[in-house]
Amino acid sequence: MSAVSGQRRVALADLGAADALSLIDLVAGAELVCFPTDTVYGIGGLLRPSVGRRVYEVKGRAADKPLQVIFPTVESLIVAVAMGRQTLDAVRRLLPGGLTLLLPYPEGLDYPPPGRLEARGNARRGRAVETLGVRVPRWPEAARVLGALSLPFLGSSANVSGAPPARTPDDVDARIRAACDLLLDAGPVAGVASTVVDLTVFEEGRRWRVLRTGAVSETEIREMLRRKREDLPR
Repeated sequence: MSAVSGQRRVALADLGAADALSLIDLVAGAELVCFPTDTVYGIGGLLRPSVGRRVYEVKGRAADKPLQVIFPTVESLIVAVAMGRQTLDAVRRLLPGGLTLLLPYPEGLDYPPPGRLEARGNARRGRAVETLGVRVPRWPEAARVLGALSLPFLGSSANVSGAPPARTPDDVDARIRAACDLLLDAGPVAGVASTVVDLTVFEEGRRWRVLRTGAVSETEIREMLRRKREDLPR
């Protein structure tokens, strides 16, 4: 670990699963964290309103653009977020990987605030559906310790709103990097933002749509939803 101007930089490749608890302590003690995923670098931290406020402030992000929750594993997502059988089936097929999935906002969750998406179907047109954006990255080898964490991250891409995403920690805009108390370094990642997939009405006829094209193509998504997986719930 190294520290420059009060910022601690951690080389994740030097850590193993046994270091996960100590890493969570570091993240909990930081107001804002820069961290890798399989797609781009992000900023955020533990699921706290103070972290969310800092992300919006540092990025210059519009208040009506929701933040996402990044889970360490598919199992931790399934435990934390209630979903119907069809949606659960889709989540197990699509994750982990370079996708952000928009799910119906679960009852009982009070943070982060929900996103809002226009409802689909003629009978619902003009109404809004509350959503939660979730990710489970396919963690790069150098960031494997992040898959052993016990808690999810609140996050957004580590770039000024509208600017290109960052592939390495040093690609992160200097103002954003300087605002982070903790920088988790896993070296270069893919550098292409996640594909955003709307699953809010997947329970109704297995309907889905791509809202933003990114790391995973629509053709790949369609194939993943069709393929057979022996570990799917029966």
